[in-house]
Amino acid sequence: MYSPRQKILWFAFNSRIVVIILQAIANLIIPDHNANVFISPEDPNLRKTYADQVVNKLLGGMKRWDAQYFIHIAQFGYTYENCLPFFPLFPLVVRYVAYGINSLFGTLLNFHSILLISATVLNIVMFIKSADILHRLSLRVLRSECRAYKSVILYCINPASIFFTAPYSETLFAWMSFYAMFKCTENETLRFANIDIMSSLPTGFSMITRSNGSVNLGFIFYTSFKNVIERTLPEIVYKYRTLKHKIILPFLLLPLFTSFVSLFLTVIIALLPFLLVQTYNYVKYCVHSDHNLPDFLSNSEYVLPGTAESPWCNYTLPISYSYVQSHYWEVGFLKYYKVKQIPNFILAAPIILILMYHTLSYVSCNIRLCFRLGLKINIFGYTNKMPYRPKQYSKCFGANDPTMFVYVVHALFLCIFCVLFVHIQVSTRLLASASPILYWICSSRMNVGPTPTSDQNTINEHFRRIGIGKRIPSHHLSIANLEGVDNMYSKWKTFIISRRMPDFQSRMIQYYFIGYYVIGTVLFSNFYPWT
Repeated sequence: MYSPRQKILWFAFNSRIVVIILQAIANLIIPDHNANVFISPEDPNLRKTYADQVVNKLLGGMKRWDAQYFIHIAQFGYTYENCLPFFPLFPLVVRYVAYGINSLFGTLLNFHSILLISATVLNIVMFIKSADILHRLSLRVLRSECRAYKSVILYCINPASIFFTAPYSETLFAWMSFYAMFKCTENETLRFANIDIMSSLPTGFSMITRSNGSVNLGFIFYTSFKNVIERTLPEIVYKYRTLKHKIILPFLLLPLFTSFVSLFLTVIIALLPFLLVQTYNYVKYCVHSDHNLPDFLSNSEYVLPGTAESPWCNYTLPISYSYVQSHYWEVGFLKYYKVKQIPNFILAAPIILILMYHTLSYVSCNIRLCFRLGLKINIFGYTNKMPYRPKQYSKCFGANDPTMFVYVVHALFLCIFCVLFVHIQVSTRLLASASPILYWICSSRMNVGPTPTSDQNTINEHFRRIGIGKRIPSHHLSIANLEGVDNMYSKWKTFIISRRMPDFQSRMIQYYFIGYYVIGTVLFSNFYPWT
């Protein structure tokens, strides 16, 4: 019998393998749609062996849409200005892993095929790591093994699953984002003035993986603010009241000073990679130089390095992202609100409605808690004398749960930003990779009906029969009650695919996740519009 963590790791791996098989079959039997989008130029001198053709048949369906940019950057670098919005950490890691694979299989495969293999293998490994860290984060925040387990199983078949396997940065971003959130709740590791300085590393990496990684800085600021209000200030006030010698009064403020210093250091470490990337972009495109690109890459349609012609080079803060997004893709405030985009709004509607409804219901049900910014005490030092009593009668998501506050605010901000600014169909993969709230909401709303092998007496009898004894770990028992004995012995069977949900709401969640998982993979692999 597998432990809950083993079940999660195996299901994360198997869910990626199914995506790969599904896209290969769809790409084989369905003709590709002519999407008229960026296709990376092919080196005319690139040799193609029979092994390369096999790789293209098996994995070619994942090299669609923005995956063309990521593979292009990994192979040739930032040759065109319209590549700049695709941040460098993922293609950089893909390239250096490909160098290692190339040293082993370079005689059989060309470098382009090796890059595709490298990106796929990396995303499988990183997806397993992201599922594992999401499980640890969910256990800490939800304080329920059953809900944490359900959340991660849903993550493994999330509605944007194809983007977590194809050469996209979503998997790396989810791993770094969840890890940053987890480090901001950590109490045992390297800490200075109640701030885990190591949280700066995954936060910094997320900022050079996707543009919305900068929002993860909010977790560092909020954790620091919360620690000062709930720990540092009460300690200073207590020591001041018991102080006998006023001469040491200035020393009482030392913890407050160290808190600001540690916050400053953490933010600087997190920002440093992002600043280095922006400096590189400026030097490459805003300083006159010869680009030295081969002829097949010297495309006059695009702005090439060293031309110093782009308007963003003259900005007060010469950051290319907003300009390139607006210039090449018409990304901006309400620019996507056109009649022809109605199908894309329908496509993104489920995740937007789920998150908007439940985050706003959290705010309405916890209005006093939200005014206190999720703190146990008032900002001005007033302690809430009412004991903590979870509102069991409330149907609101996260009722009276202060630990959920920062995650709700984060998800709500991203939701509003998606609705107002981005290409709306991108919302599904952006939100699915940036916030755990989607999985926590759906796990709390999903009821799993009993099976003949999920009865507690049946499970206890099973454990006695195989010689483990009457007592088993409580977290094993809770998941065995959820899954049933049969599923606990399987590496791929879980409640989400083997069980019929007992109520309409649970079935809708099940159909949404599985439907987008399958349909999205099929459409994406043939260049049809998807999220």
